[in-house]
Amino acid sequence: MDYLEFFGLKEDPFKITPDLAYFYPSKEHNEILTSLQFAIEQKEGFFLATGEPGTGKTTILKVFIDEWKDKAEIALILTPRLNPEEFLLAVLEDFKVPVEQKNKNEIIKAFRDFLLGTSEKGKRVVIIVDEAQNLPDETLEELRLLSNLETEKEKLLQIVLIGQPELKNKLSSEHMRQLNQRMTVKAILMPLSMSETFDYISYRLIKAGKGIPTFDEKAKRLIHKFSKGVPRLINLVASRSLMAAYIDGNKSIGKKHVRYAIEHLAEGAKGRAGFSNILRYVLAAGLAIVVIVSGTIVYKYYFYSSPSTTLEVRADPKADKGVPVPEAGKEQKQEGERLAIVVVSSANLRPIPSLNSTPISWASKGVVLKVIEGLKNGRGMNWYRVRLSDSRECWISGETVKIQEQAVQYK
Repeated sequence: MDYLEFFGLKEDPFKITPDLAYFYPSKEHNEILTSLQFAIEQKEGFFLATGEPGTGKTTILKVFIDEWKDKAEIALILTPRLNPEEFLLAVLEDFKVPVEQKNKNEIIKAFRDFLLGTSEKGKRVVIIVDEAQNLPDETLEELRLLSNLETEKEKLLQIVLIGQPELKNKLSSEHMRQLNQRMTVKAILMPLSMSETFDYISYRLIKAGKGIPTFDEKAKRLIHKFSKGVPRLINLVASRSLMAAYIDGNKSIGKKHVRYAIEHLAEGAKGRAGFSNILRYVLAAGLAIVVIVSGTIVYKYYFYSSPSTTLEVRADPKADKGVPVPEAGKEQKQEGERLAIVVVSSANLRPIPSLNSTPISWASKGVVLKVIEGLKNGRGMNWYRVRLSDSRECWISGETVKIQEQAVQYK
């Protein structure tokens, strides 16, 4: 007999993946959902909601999308580390808008035509960006410019930004003041109160087909104290408390079961922290080696050659390595090969040819990369697999590069 059968449950009541069937309409969640619906109905332009991780932001989005899917065209961007050109293409791909020519003017024109056509049908157009604190500044500025697409009477586009508290801090900075002024509807998602935590636990048990399990008051108080009202943490500790009671052969969950669950969660956190420390030491050592090797190369070529072209590549702080700079003074290809020259301010380098994949690094304007192969996806978008000087390979969008067919010599 498994623990669900033991407690008379149909399914796990405390799974952490967002599920519409388990949406708990707390006062905070209802207020934000109502504010979001108001912003879209009134065509307010921008809506901003922030909250700590695990407070239920993504679940609110799922509820909103489910309610509006037949009344609006919605593009949901889940990987916001995109430069402006990539962001626009990702949005148009979600809206299934074909773009014959991929220059920015044509992209904007195609988007405006789509907005006007959708408005004539009486439908809203909504762009939703989850984890929006990861949007580059230049892409946030592009969103501000997109919000200018309007008729004499109304906005053609509504933009919803959902993110962690640092998004609000980012928008409060001086260089973002124009965008921040356009955020007419703002909301902050707070954790659950103690009474809401009690109701939340009971609510999810009922949704899962409540059988026999009951959490006594002391157990629920301890869960709230540990989780501080964050739903994701409530789920984690409540689920492990159920398992502890099951192992104990007890169908009533008491304080001792919750304490047991918390202790095991704390031990897991310590283990992860220990691993993180080791990982930090390894990365620090690797970075030191990279700095030494890079310094040696720079010294060699600074004193023994006079390169006329400077190539700059910036590494994603979360990536293991940056993209190596091609060695100056050496020919980068043989006759008949192709090179990809970055023509935008920064181009993302990805593990697979998809705008939905998380970038592993990026290259600055002017960087030259060797092309291994090219492909065109079903929407006519070109991608190129490029090889770096350390033999690593990744993909770059054809919208961010110019392909050079003849040899390039760095002197």
